[in-house]
Amino acid sequence: MIQHKHVVYSLLLLINSFIFQAKAVEIDHITFKPTPLNVGAGQSAITVLDFNSDGAMDVICSSYTANTAVIFQGNGRGGLAKVGSVPVGENPADMAVADLNKDGNVDLVVANHETAYVTLLLGDGKGSFKPPPQSPLKIEVNPHIHMVKLADLDGDNRVDLIVDSRDDHGLRYFKGLANGSFKTPGQLINAGGDPYRGFAIGDINSDGRIDLVTPNPGEIGIVTHTGSNTPSFTLKKLAPYASPFVVELAEMNGDGKLDMLVGSNGSSVTVIPGNGDGTFHEASKTAITTPPGAKQIAVGDINGDGLEDALVANWSGELLAVLGNKTRVETIRFQDANIPNPWGVALADLNGDGKSDLIIADGGSKAAVVYVSQTE
Repeated sequence: MIQHKHVVYSLLLLINSFIFQAKAVEIDHITFKPTPLNVGAGQSAITVLDFNSDGAMDVICSSYTANTAVIFQGNGRGGLAKVGSVPVGENPADMAVADLNKDGNVDLVVANHETAYVTLLLGDGKGSFKPPPQSPLKIEVNPHIHMVKLADLDGDNRVDLIVDSRDDHGLRYFKGLANGSFKTPGQLINAGGDPYRGFAIGDINSDGRIDLVTPNPGEIGIVTHTGSNTPSFTLKKLAPYASPFVVELAEMNGDGKLDMLVGSNGSSVTVIPGNGDGTFHEASKTAITTPPGAKQIAVGDINGDGLEDALVANWSGELLAVLGNKTRVETIRFQDANIPNPWGVALADLNGDGKSDLIIADGGSKAAVVYVSQTE
């Protein structure tokens, strides 16, 4: 009887190993080997950081259902070990990291969906995060927050907070304060529409200031920073664009100018070259046909050629790698049987070989996977 149980147990181990074994993916002649992660259920957001200053990239994945974030420490060779979890408030939909209080440690800001607040968490430099007295920070956005970005908009060397405010047809900027918090109620930035998810930030007109790009219904909002110590912005629009859901900025063709990627709720991902003056060359855009349901876009250098690439998560199950190239757009499509509804994605060099590895979380389960490039 004991021997029978041992055989059954061995079979179960074999079955589980088969279930969780995903196939390696080849991208531009580079093999990426998968390793499963358990990150907590529901529309995970993923952020990458080095929380202990050891030179190895670490990973934090939020769980929308459990209201926590799981913390993984990287070993610099592609491995991730869970070191704990931390409460991050209700419905964590997005995260951003920066040193908020200038103590040299990386801190965390969490967008709490369907609430009137964001959660602030200060890092101790060892992998632990604790809320300061001013957290949760009440913010006035309508109807509620979906996404959070951190950047210095006013040039005072303090990180500012930027969130979406759909019913106000724009974004809201909160000035960073010396105590690691932000000044409320904040300043409305007109984006000309309803930036539901996936707005992007970057210097699109080469003036050294942060600009913003938003996916609005039927068009793209181009919000250019025109101020100095007091941020002010001008708005232009790219139209028409059918059901844009997420946008991202990346330098994909080696000309030093940020290009734009637009993921649609329809059936396309579009790459539009930037002109470097705040405009984009629509006549040279590349439209890539995809299944419907683009959700998030991550930017990195997947093949290590010095040009930025992108990884697009599609709810239909497809993952799309868009490779930067000086002459044309190249794409690789693949699926992971353990990730039926890709949601959260991130690109980061986890093993120090100069290539971005792939981190993907499922939108409807606790499953996630890390694809690490294999060095010879």
